[in-house]
Amino acid sequence: MRTKTLVLTALSSLSAFGLMAQTSTNVYSLNAVGYINVTVPPGFSIVADQLWATGGNTLSNALNNSGGAYNGVQVFSWTGTAFSTDNGDNSVLGDPLSGWANGGQNTINPGQGTWFNNPNTTNLTFTFVGTVPQGTNTVPFAKGFNLVSSPVPQSGDLVTVMGLSNYNNLDQVFVWNPNGTGGGTYATYSVATGGLGGFGNNGDWNSPGDPQVNVGQGFWYEATVASAWTRNFSVNQ
Repeated sequence: MRTKTLVLTALSSLSAFGLMAQTSTNVYSLNAVGYINVTVPPGFSIVADQLWATGGNTLSNALNNSGGAYNGVQVFSWTGTAFSTDNGDNSVLGDPLSGWANGGQNTINPGQGTWFNNPNTTNLTFTFVGTVPQGTNTVPFAKGFNLVSSPVPQSGDLVTVMGLSNYNNLDQVFVWNPNGTGGGTYATYSVATGGLGGFGNNGDWNSPGDPQVNVGQGFWYEATVASAWTRNFSVNQ
């Protein structure tokens, strides 16, 4: 899953956070509005929308399918115990407004991860438009499996770059990497010892080290106890 992000407000400082600014001029703003292009290959991918869309982050708003671009795409949103599903269908049997068979009411908020199944033999591109989350952003972890993402559009090390520190002994992260032909494999990361968090650089994560994710990519987090990931973020950092 390849991701390209461009910021529309000329904020070059965002390049340090996995975003590609349009200009090298330092122009600072309280609100950074931009878009993220997520390339979704055939088969299953865990996708994240890490921008707040005007009008809300439902499927029907963030990925409107009234034109049929996403027909046949399956969506699986994790509720904590099961999946809530939807699929692209702009036919008379579907929703004529959103183009989603179940109305497109599933959310794809920053901090959430969502499974998408691309049934085609070629890539799809999801374009998410909205405001970059700033300030304090919290992703709650229930005990057990959580389908999540970074609450802000960054790529790299979850610990040293994105501030994941409140992890516990035996917590695990599963990052799905699609192979482009319908399948894929998980990169698995687990806390080996300690359980205090914040060590980073494989301080207490088993090989291959700290978890790594891309902009627009969600992942599974298995928590041994309920906790939360708090990320303080500013585009002017």
